[in-house]
Amino acid sequence: MMSTDMAVDHVNGNGTEESTEPMDTAAVEVTRSEHFQTLLDAGLPQKVAEKLDEVYIAGLVAHSDLDERAIEALKEFNEDGALQVLVQFKESDLSHVQNKSAFLCGVMKTYRQREKQGTKVADATKGPDETRLKALLERTGYTLDVTTGQRKYGGPPPESVHDAGQPPIGTEIFVGKIPRDLFEDELVPLFEKAGPIWDLRLMMDPLSGMNRGYAFVTFCTKDAAQEAVQLCNNHEIRPGKHIGVCISVANNRLFVGSIPKSKTKEQIVEEFSKVTEGLSDIILYHQPDDKKKNRGFCFLEYEDHKTAAQARRRLMSGKVKVWGNVVTVEWADPIEDPDPEVMAKVKVLFVRNLSNGVTEELLEQTFREYGILERVKKLKDYAFIHFEDRDGAVKALEEMNGRDLEGEHIEIVFAKPPDQKRKDRKAQRQQAKTP
Repeated sequence: MMSTDMAVDHVNGNGTEESTEPMDTAAVEVTRSEHFQTLLDAGLPQKVAEKLDEVYIAGLVAHSDLDERAIEALKEFNEDGALQVLVQFKESDLSHVQNKSAFLCGVMKTYRQREKQGTKVADATKGPDETRLKALLERTGYTLDVTTGQRKYGGPPPESVHDAGQPPIGTEIFVGKIPRDLFEDELVPLFEKAGPIWDLRLMMDPLSGMNRGYAFVTFCTKDAAQEAVQLCNNHEIRPGKHIGVCISVANNRLFVGSIPKSKTKEQIVEEFSKVTEGLSDIILYHQPDDKKKNRGFCFLEYEDHKTAAQARRRLMSGKVKVWGNVVTVEWADPIEDPDPEVMAKVKVLFVRNLSNGVTEELLEQTFREYGILERVKKLKDYAFIHFEDRDGAVKALEEMNGRDLEGEHIEIVFAKPPDQKRKDRKAQRQQAKTP
């Protein structure tokens, strides 16, 4: 039977004069998969099609695993680049990669980034201990999905662990200062001590093949997340290596500047709804001396963190213009609802949308009808009204919210008390991120 090398030579038209007898078709069929011609028909160069076909024959990936997008992206490379990409893909550990087409696209993106930096595709770096990882997955029954950007353990976990829906807000923690060569086999046994894990997402650096030094762990309950912070913050995970752990707050609010000051709330909602998806509300502040003008910025609230992140990327791309201008975009500080038990005791009202003609004296005269006041403090177009007891504050809110005061409809809510826990969490987040 013809050797594999000779069969390849025949397919490439490189056979020697001595090899001119009829080809052994059985050998060719063994050498090339049934999809080889399809790859050529798709427009891949001969050598690139051969290399990808070798990946098929090795059983690393099936032709059906790769969608049209991946093949088209591969065609954009020159032959040498495409071959290097496929070598890197073939040498990658694909055992936990569920979407192999997306993974190949990630490898191509990484190759492009290396090209821009003037570096070659690096050899596959040392990954996790597969024996220990396999033992972990067999013990817990969890799944592991690997992409070029992250490794996701669980999400959801096995039904035997948690059969309810997605955990609520407050169940996710941020883990920082993780050694770059550390993986799930060391992280999971530590964090599962705090309670059942929903998922663990270890962020990966495609350029180095190592983790980025941080991860997110979502627990099935808030109590478990709180326990993880107490148990694991500043834990010495390796000799001399202490990790930082704090509650993670998903943000769904963006701060947007460079807004034309003449635009109304309705106009802003209409404009940003054209260029982003998932917009649920906007928060707009007017100029104290001219209620027809805004202050040149607003806050955009989205349905969830994912849609907010997508909107942020789109608005920051420089390709999207709002009223003909590129706007400035930043994450806004996340707003957390205070503890209901704390809010039930609040005796201070926050009053906004006040006109210039409203003075502290007028506010005192207006609100003292509802109860004894401790003090009144006006700042620009808003004020804080401090009542001596809760009942007076409740009655004033019910009677005065939305009422006209010196030509403006005022808005009233209970003032949120200073949140010491929030300050502590902010300090923890800063500490966790510091190397």
